[in-house]
Amino acid sequence: MKFSARPRAIAVALIAVTIAGCSSDPKPQAAPTPTGPPVIVPGTPGGPNRTVSALPSTQSTVDPDDTKFLSDMMIHHTQALQMADWAGTSAANARVKALAERIRVGQKPEIESMRQLLTAAGQTPPDLEHVEHMDHSKMPGMATQAELTTLQKARGKAFDELFLNLMIKHHEGAVTMSGEQLENGSEIRVGELAQEVTATQTKEIATMKQLLKEI
Repeated sequence: MKFSARPRAIAVALIAVTIAGCSSDPKPQAAPTPTGPPVIVPGTPGGPNRTVSALPSTQSTVDPDDTKFLSDMMIHHTQALQMADWAGTSAANARVKALAERIRVGQKPEIESMRQLLTAAGQTPPDLEHVEHMDHSKMPGMATQAELTTLQKARGKAFDELFLNLMIKHHEGAVTMSGEQLENGSEIRVGELAQEVTATQTKEIATMKQLLKEI
């Protein structure tokens, strides 16, 4: 009796498929990259803002140099805002007032960006409500309580000159702090913020030095 080869071929094919199915491991899927809420990073005054992802929330991945920079710079910026606010009513020179307003407009959103980055990293942002009553003299460029008191009482040209001198020193301190972050920090989003601070405040230092010569 002659048997057809087709049923045998089908059976062999089925066995091969079964063996292949048992021996092949499913391809592992990559774990999703954890992401935090987006953070708005301000651009230069008058320029567009940028949206970036937040710092990783895993504590072990947070660089202490990055978090120290963010916390300290929030305090540093807050003092600058305080001095800039006084310029609105006490300065005599229109260009000094305009510069103070530019500082206020530029640094206020940067403080919020730093707050968001710290919060996303699981850190507690500093309390800025009573910064003016605390001693931050060890922080680069910060004005002393005596200097702040003198500035607050000054009016007209005396205010303009003292404001510019104190703010130049203040900006130079911020540039120093930013340089330390860029040298020692590791988080790229914090580094971008430090670069922005360096670029903006270096330009403003040059403007203030020129103003001092002209007023």
